[in-house]
Amino acid sequence: MAETLMRIYETMSEAEQKELYDFALFLLSRNEEKAVPEKKSYFGALKDKISYIAPDFDEPVEDFAEYM
Repeated sequence: MAETLMRIYETMSEAEQKELYDFALFLLSRNEEKAVPEKKSYFGALKDKISYIAPDFDEPVEDFAEYM
């Protein structure tokens, strides 16, 4: 069965392959035991990634003045 599925997969366009992949993930997600684990973010994941923050970052935004 796996070989047949691979032959079918190889005849598909890239868009069809993507759709098939997404459908397979959907089917797996219905059964939590077989679900593909998602990458989890963690505290400090973006540490040292912010290279610049404007000096007026904490200043009130003029567009929201009427709400403040």
